[in-house]
Amino acid sequence: MSGFSFIQITDHHLAETETGLVRGFSPAYALRAVLRHMAANAAAHADFILSTGDLVDSLTPSAYENFCKMMQLNPAASPPGPGQITIEGLRNFPIYIMPGNHDDRALFLSHLFPQAPQTTLVNTTFQHKGVQFISLDMGANAKAVLRRETLDFLSQALKTSLPTVVLTHHHVTPIGSRWLDEFIADDVQQFWDVLTDPGVKADILGVISGHTHMTYEVIVKGIPVFGLRSTSFPFANLDEPVYTLQPPHYRLVTIQDGLLTTRVFEVQL
Repeated sequence: MSGFSFIQITDHHLAETETGLVRGFSPAYALRAVLRHMAANAAAHADFILSTGDLVDSLTPSAYENFCKMMQLNPAASPPGPGQITIEGLRNFPIYIMPGNHDDRALFLSHLFPQAPQTTLVNTTFQHKGVQFISLDMGANAKAVLRRETLDFLSQALKTSLPTVVLTHHHVTPIGSRWLDEFIADDVQQFWDVLTDPGVKADILGVISGHTHMTYEVIVKGIPVFGLRSTSFPFANLDEPVYTLQPPHYRLVTIQDGLLTTRVFEVQL
């Protein structure tokens, strides 16, 4: 396995037009700023971008058309990609895209992966330079639902014994915010039971998530878990929903010699 890096972005919440506002915030302006900063500071060190979901805020064809037009997306044949984007100094840059709870699965697939068959759950895997990435779909509601189909998919994918990064949109461990932590799947312990099986745990490099709009790094049962501040409006880590004007983040993830390390970049708007 040769070392490599990739970039995580998450929770873009784009409106139906690039000038559209969401809660008085311009998500397209912020996303462009993140991608411009990325092109100038981190893209040369990364093999691809990973978006961990919530591409749009309103579940309409126009919102997905806006995403594809803005990013100049050259779509991939099947999820999660890689497609290619050309925007803000990034030219034909590979991107893997997974859906979040704000993504309509039918519209997500028809616009971003038009050759792919329709499915209600987008559970996928891909490999890059000897590392397996498992993308798990916990549904299109704010509260995660860990269906048996998804758990079985995870268990089957882990039979490869490859070093593995698990990707989820919904967060899988409490972060200390009462209202957000209520969105964790009720049966999330089954997820952790699969990952901490003695024959599996040594292969897990980390879990990378979105959904919370907050950056955090914790260790759960010996496994590193990472969340990330959104490219749109961040949340404060409080017990009730509070939107903040904190700058957006993106995360540069490096895998080298069997270890996963990260660096977070903050982008001033």
